[in-house]
Amino acid sequence: MTSLSNILLAATLAFSSVCSAKTIPVKVGESGLTFEPADIKADVGDVLEFWFYAKNHSVVTSTAAKPCEPKTENGFYSGFFPVAQTGVASENVFRVTVNSTTPLWFYCSQGKHCQAGMVGAVNAKSTDDFDKFKTAAKAAASNVTPAGGVFGGSVAKASSSGSDSGSSSGGSSSTLVAVHSGTATASGAWSTATSSTTPGSPASGAGAVGVSMSVLVAALGFALA
Repeated sequence: MTSLSNILLAATLAFSSVCSAKTIPVKVGESGLTFEPADIKADVGDVLEFWFYAKNHSVVTSTAAKPCEPKTENGFYSGFFPVAQTGVASENVFRVTVNSTTPLWFYCSQGKHCQAGMVGAVNAKSTDDFDKFKTAAKAAASNVTPAGGVFGGSVAKASSSGSDSGSSSGGSSSTLVAVHSGTATASGAWSTATSSTTPGSPASGAGAVGVSMSVLVAALGFALA
């Protein structure tokens, strides 16, 4: 028979591993053609939450060698987020779960925004590597928008409670529900967008607790086996 202490230890480890994940808000275009923060450090399981500002931006994964062209596999694309009012975040956010600590590079595919320095990175090995990526983006011949709709993440509706100042790196105060399975065009019109009733990712606090309970039950079952 497995001891109670071993059961509790297994449950605690499972609960802690899930609760350690955090939501990292990223402001897109609030202060000009920038991502804030642009050089991001994240752990596996963390969620990048992109908040979009005027006028119309996107976020696309690329590679260090081709900063303004979509990554061909295992990437993401948010679609375009048209926002009319300066200083106000979009009604929707784009969320991506980090599944590796391998450096990840991204850019805005609107106009020449990538060449203007609107690029970012997750887990770049050094500041020098990130600076080289920005320099390479400035020299790119073209800025490419992926074909098709959103992929690699989820578009969700956010409450106004986090849009002005963003959320702390430890969590998000937004309430999220899925709203689109399509994408918006560079001009701001939605195309191939459909309404969805499938629940989206919950606010990070509720999500962590919900998932943790499932993991906790699984861990207890394993320990008792």
